[in-house]
Amino acid sequence: MLKAIKRLIKALTQVNPNLDQDVDTVIAAIGGLHNLKETGACATRLRLTLKNTSIIDQKALKNHGAHGVVILDEHHVQIIYGVKANIYSQEMEERRVKYASDNQ
Repeated sequence: MLKAIKRLIKALTQVNPNLDQDVDTVIAAIGGLHNLKETGACATRLRLTLKNTSIIDQKALKNHGAHGVVILDEHHVQIIYGVKANIYSQEMEERRVKYASDNQ
């Protein structure tokens, strides 16, 4: 089991060795961790619930590789990243939970 987990981590790192930097860019473009309420993903979309979608920097997201940004309403946005969406979602959720825990 441990070997399988190590192989998975190695594979994910090879797919995106800049994961931390990429997620930092996404978080900055959505207004920071304090603006992030929930994360989720489907096959190609990063699905976020935010406190305020009006502060999203769509240009920064598209420059970062997003194929599109769909603002559904004042709290929900979908960012189309392709297969990276799930990896970004997992990393962002870990950071969101840590941020919430550290700021209680």
